[in-house]
Amino acid sequence: MEDIGEGFLNLPAATDGDPTLVWSEVFGDEQPLQIELGIGKGRFILDAAARLPDVNFVGVEWAAKYLRIAHHRAGRRQLANIRFARTDAREFVEFFVPAASVQAYHIYFPDPWPKKRHHKRRLFNEGFLREIERTLETDGQLWLATDFADYFEVMLEVLHTSRVLDEIDAEWLGARTNYEEKYLALGKPIFRRVLKKSGL
Repeated sequence: MEDIGEGFLNLPAATDGDPTLVWSEVFGDEQPLQIELGIGKGRFILDAAARLPDVNFVGVEWAAKYLRIAHHRAGRRQLANIRFARTDAREFVEFFVPAASVQAYHIYFPDPWPKKRHHKRRLFNEGFLREIERTLETDGQLWLATDFADYFEVMLEVLHTSRVLDEIDAEWLGARTNYEEKYLALGKPIFRRVLKKSGL
């Protein structure tokens, strides 16, 4: 497994045999893995990687400009336990993440695509949730946050279809994302859920 430049994942074509990544080859160790989908400029994931050196992190982001900023900041902080991927979040989970290999997913303020004709572009749907369930390890967690009430209702409807994810009370730790800081400054409510995968 090679990186495209230091810290970037070289993702094989999804049609080239089995594209599933092997985390021990990516990081060179057997530490647990957490993934943030849609990292923006990386405020949350960089803080988490610094606080938790015994956990590996992968940050997925489509916007190249933001990803370069996050990568530069990781280099300045000399974080060895983080990798980045510029790709579609849904495709990354479906094609590249092995089953039962993720300790936690973090999905904060995904694009709500508010116009009805764009709803099909939303990340969170039943097919995506099945992939999250498949790739989470037993007792693995899914952390969600959005400021968009309509999208949150959709998330809850989708989550109710799960037979293996149960809502839990958990303390929110770590740095706030740039979006969260902006929305809180505007006095907007933040909708959150944390769920854990059972061993069923």
